[in-house]
Amino acid sequence: MKKIITLLFLGLTVAFVSCGDEKTETGTDWFLTPVAEVNGTTVGLSCQTRFGEGVLENTSVGFSYATIVDNKIGAFADVAGSAVDGAGIAATLTGLQPETNYLVFAYAGLSTGRVQSQGAVFKTGQDDMPDPDPDRPAFGTPAASGVTKTEAMLSCTFSFDDTADYDVYFRYKPVSSGSYDRVTVSTGTGTKTAALSGLTPGTTYEFALCADWGGQTYTSSAATFTTSSDGGGGGNTGLAKYSGWPELVPENKSNSDYHYAYHICPDFSVGGHKARNYTVCFSAKHHCPVWVAAPRHACYQNNSGRTNAYRQDPDISADIQYKSKSTGGGCNKGHMLGSAERETTSAVNKQVFYYTNIAPQYSSGYNTGGGGWNTLEDWIDGKVCRDTTYLVIGTYFESYTDGYGMSASPKKISFGGRSDVSCPTMFYIAALRTKRGDTGKSVLNCSADELMCVAFVRAHNNGLKGQKVTSKEMMSITDLEKLTGHAFFTNVPNAPKASYKASDWGL
Repeated sequence: MKKIITLLFLGLTVAFVSCGDEKTETGTDWFLTPVAEVNGTTVGLSCQTRFGEGVLENTSVGFSYATIVDNKIGAFADVAGSAVDGAGIAATLTGLQPETNYLVFAYAGLSTGRVQSQGAVFKTGQDDMPDPDPDRPAFGTPAASGVTKTEAMLSCTFSFDDTADYDVYFRYKPVSSGSYDRVTVSTGTGTKTAALSGLTPGTTYEFALCADWGGQTYTSSAATFTTSSDGGGGGNTGLAKYSGWPELVPENKSNSDYHYAYHICPDFSVGGHKARNYTVCFSAKHHCPVWVAAPRHACYQNNSGRTNAYRQDPDISADIQYKSKSTGGGCNKGHMLGSAERETTSAVNKQVFYYTNIAPQYSSGYNTGGGGWNTLEDWIDGKVCRDTTYLVIGTYFESYTDGYGMSASPKKISFGGRSDVSCPTMFYIAALRTKRGDTGKSVLNCSADELMCVAFVRAHNNGLKGQKVTSKEMMSITDLEKLTGHAFFTNVPNAPKASYKASDWGL
């Protein structure tokens, strides 16, 4: 019996924006709610859009879906190559897990980036695997569930009943590097499962179900999952709040110390949609920003000027923020996302003067002319390309020694009208962009070979004044994840987080 389901999954509206890249979308502007026609474990998906005639004809469209098990969303897989019928798109999913809830979004990859619908939930019925094709192995759609820091459960339906000898197995590897590992499963028609362990935290893996028969290897479609991050933070799911924001760090819901705000530009739009300004994670314990994530592009940098509109962030509890713009502890007010990087309008600039975007930085040799941090910021400005560049600017509060041998130890200082502010021991900038810099493509649609990402790390120390940027301060994103406990660029599965080349950055 077929069931048609159009259940809106509240609270999971996805938003997009960036100049020359993603837009801010609730989904209702361009898409109606996806419809799922369920027939056992085969599901027909369709979604009507409000795009004009012909817009979708030469566009990458499809659906992105994931299991929902115990109220937890699994890894998303894309179904590309969907059929376009006027202003609608359609696709068929086969071999899904029986009697399982799924979350699905429709998407379209426009020249300005990927836009996505609101989510809908459907539940599959009982297993309705078709009769096996005796001529060759047949596969359903692979899925991953129960993903942790080091473990994952893979599943995929399989159909083949030949009596000859053959092998069936899952193969998997990190998307950015490495060779395939395999886990052998039983032969014969049915749902195949494999439990993986010993995985690397904070890593995106690709996998598929394979069958070796008659001297050939047959494979299912490929799917991916991302392990959660290792380190002191813990609890990261790898799922950022908005899947279309490449710079976004997943919320650590297990850490009650962290408070988040997602700031949208009040009067600056791109393609008719309000652009995002920045996202901040702020610590109640340290009374200081933990990280600020933001896109960088020339469109944010017009000539509205600096507002100096210091004030508390209205989206984060006032009692954990600074109480005034006063300084102390030998520090001045250091912007995480700089004022000059957000001067497209006065209202946009005022947002970067929220106290949640301010950290104490030493005034004599760090956040001053020729200071260690200012030197790095100026250098990063020169790496912002025509394509959007994505940055995460962060702090660290444990004892730290950087590549130059400069050290800092934890301490509390009086700052911003408080006497209990943690003085960061290190600041970092994690950066992601295209290698070429002028591809006109979203990083979400780039291969690993087209991308580069790395972290630049400097201790909070006055001794770095005048220090030029060198490879000594570079760190892979994977190593930064291990150090900080945060997961970076999880929305970009092909980001080469485990490696970098100093020469790609001109060093």
